[in-house]
Amino acid sequence: MKHLLFTLSLFLFFAFKINAQSVIQIGSTTVNVDTAYSGVDVPWEILYGPDNYLWVTERKGLVSRIDPVAHTKTVILDLTASIYAQSEAGLLGMKLHPNFATIKEVFLVYTFGSSATNAKERLVKYTYNNTSLVNPQILIDSIDADINHNGSRLLFLPDGTLLMTTGDALNTANAQNLNSKNGKVLRVNTNGTIPANNPFPGSYVYTYGHRNPQGLLLTPNGTVYESEHGPSNDDEFQILESSRNYGWPNVEGFCNLAAEITFCSANNVKEPIFNWSPTIAPADLIYYSNPGFPEFHDKVIMAVLKDKKLVAMQLNAAGTLSVSQASYLTNMFGRLRDLCVGPNNEIYIATNGTNPTNPSPNINQIIKLTPPNTVSVKEIKAGYNTLVYPTITKEIITVELNNPEAEDLALKISDVTGSIVRKDKVSSGKQQVSLNGLPQGIYFLTLHDLDNKQVLIKKIIKE
Repeated sequence: MKHLLFTLSLFLFFAFKINAQSVIQIGSTTVNVDTAYSGVDVPWEILYGPDNYLWVTERKGLVSRIDPVAHTKTVILDLTASIYAQSEAGLLGMKLHPNFATIKEVFLVYTFGSSATNAKERLVKYTYNNTSLVNPQILIDSIDADINHNGSRLLFLPDGTLLMTTGDALNTANAQNLNSKNGKVLRVNTNGTIPANNPFPGSYVYTYGHRNPQGLLLTPNGTVYESEHGPSNDDEFQILESSRNYGWPNVEGFCNLAAEITFCSANNVKEPIFNWSPTIAPADLIYYSNPGFPEFHDKVIMAVLKDKKLVAMQLNAAGTLSVSQASYLTNMFGRLRDLCVGPNNEIYIATNGTNPTNPSPNINQIIKLTPPNTVSVKEIKAGYNTLVYPTITKEIITVELNNPEAEDLALKISDVTGSIVRKDKVSSGKQQVSLNGLPQGIYFLTLHDLDNKQVLIKKIIKE
């Protein structure tokens, strides 16, 4: 009886701590934990927008903007009456245009149809009119769908084209069939046309031989990574390379069985960097850079569904090998599906599924992790309303700063090695920053206040 009462007390303690602000240890780092929003219905994609709101898709068919300070939600698109939402099907992937401050386009993936036998998936572009998502334009239509294996993660490449993952829709033959859009990573222009330099002329197909890709990531060195669900074995972490075959269903994980070795040799199969057997159900990925959070600094962070944790992967200098891995938050918040990073290195996590330390039925939440020595979102929103655009540019960046205190901010631009390549100051109002003389590549623009606290970070791609 005493053991039962102790266990119940522990449950209630954690239930209170999760729904209120609390402190946890991640390795040697003390991290504040807060609930940015509670009550979303299977959050599938979360993005931190340039408007300082979280953009969220709910699998039942809602797109919302969530204020992480006021903890309020505003629905800007309701597709619940027109989508097919069963099991893993529904409203799924989302991306904002890289130059969203000036090009207010939002890209969504959802399934539609009346049953699993006639379900289809499409990629649609909407326009945000500052109130709602309007003027839908279908970019890719009638991709086979099912209750599971629909993929649908989205990622913009530096050249402005868009990648979209698709699952095999429970038909394994799709993955090796180049005439099928399933079991692929597709590449599309933002107007829906096929890029002229796609590897298979006249086809959206960028890579093939995939089972169910659930994560896409572009790292500062320009490498694209993908996470993928295996059957009961061989979940995978991959580098994406144009035109490559990733093996499914003929190869599971590495090319290490006799039949797999033969198939891999004949079909130019790309092996994973790492695989997990038994499976852990990897979801989406972020690249995190923050020296104040050494457990996550310069690592790929992966959300995990089945094993209910975050995995921090340290890659080698070339990015071709996982040299170490560590797990965090195991069984703390239930299933972890998606991640995004806020303007001052806070991390948001979309959760859904059973939470063993919180028996409350409200298990779909967006959790915020705030490491030490950062400015909170509330401080940023109160003091600095800042836009930086475009984030993909040949030369000029515009910085708009609405600072009630009229305080100048220090601007620094760093390359992927962390070396500062440009310094400037920005004042309240609008001003342009030139990248003239810098080579093409990925850079990070940061703004700092008079106390040298970082109040904004933006990734910039110079074409």
